[in-house]
Amino acid sequence: MKNKTFLLLFLLYSFVALAQPAQKTAERTKWTEESIKSNMSSRPFNPIEGIYKSYQRDGMPHYKIGIIKDGPVYKAIILETEVSGWKPGEVKAVFEPGATKGLYSTKWYMSDKTLYETFSNVDLESETILSIELKDTKTLQKRVDYFIKTYPVAGNDTIFKKDNSIASGSGFFLTTSGIIATNAHVVQGASDIEVTVNGQSGVSTYKAKLLTIDSPNDVALLKITDSQFKGVEAIPYSIIESQEIGSRVFTLGYPLNDIMGSNYKVTDGIISATSGIADDGRYYQISVPLQPGNSGGPLFNKDGNVAGITTAKLKAAGTKTENVNYALKSSYLLNLYKKVSKAEGILPSSRLSGKELQDQVKVLKNYVCLIKIY
Repeated sequence: MKNKTFLLLFLLYSFVALAQPAQKTAERTKWTEESIKSNMSSRPFNPIEGIYKSYQRDGMPHYKIGIIKDGPVYKAIILETEVSGWKPGEVKAVFEPGATKGLYSTKWYMSDKTLYETFSNVDLESETILSIELKDTKTLQKRVDYFIKTYPVAGNDTIFKKDNSIASGSGFFLTTSGIIATNAHVVQGASDIEVTVNGQSGVSTYKAKLLTIDSPNDVALLKITDSQFKGVEAIPYSIIESQEIGSRVFTLGYPLNDIMGSNYKVTDGIISATSGIADDGRYYQISVPLQPGNSGGPLFNKDGNVAGITTAKLKAAGTKTENVNYALKSSYLLNLYKKVSKAEGILPSSRLSGKELQDQVKVLKNYVCLIKIY
């Protein structure tokens, strides 16, 4: 009898335990107000980044949040709130840049931590007001909540550097110590150069300098000079000097990053010709789609080796052209690299041969970088 009673109580307890709703949780980070300010003061930042306070009206609770870049997205971190269940350091929202500047696809976690997908907008004129469209959980009526930026202070340009780059392009590592290849036209005339790497440990931005340049052939080498840079793992690709017509090729790069977003993009195609405009033998004609910002990126062959540097797309006056693009042959890159004293040896063959494209990209994206000049 005792055994039956115990079994009955156990089953009843189990049923009650299973019937309880799962406790909602939020991502926990180590960000604080001080660390967010320190991070922003040391680099260019997006208008959405900063410290905000909620505009309290119609029962809107008090929130103090910090928005900081995390890879290709921006996360709102709770700094202060009167709402029970929320703790400093937890992620309140995730913002993904949209095609229109200042507009963000948003994952917003409500007071009870349920997910609500919506959109947000930063007033680009003042860069101090963040508006978020939400739905009142009681009335089910849509409303717009506002957050007022309190940091950085408007007009404090002597301390904070906005993302006021004058041009951007792509590049790729030649050595583990931070030598990077790109097009000469990407960095020509730059006062300052920054490279952003989407590596295994996350997204990092470093200062770099022009190491050497070959303007006639549109190729340049950069060197990361930032003390925070600790090197990259062994380069997984080689440099191949020739490709046949019809060979499959692809590129990774950062085209139109201010519009298309800050994440890397992959496009593929074939070698259409072994010469460029007016039979210029320095270039391949390729069917790989290119956009502004792809310049300086690597052109990989099917084995994941570098065959060239993506350089330009054809824009012929008075003629409609579609998908006619060019890449500088890698021999011109090698010629310049050999002039660099004490240059590291380049891997004789790729470690990625025979792998599927998606598997190659998972590795190669760690060695392709966004280049911004100021």
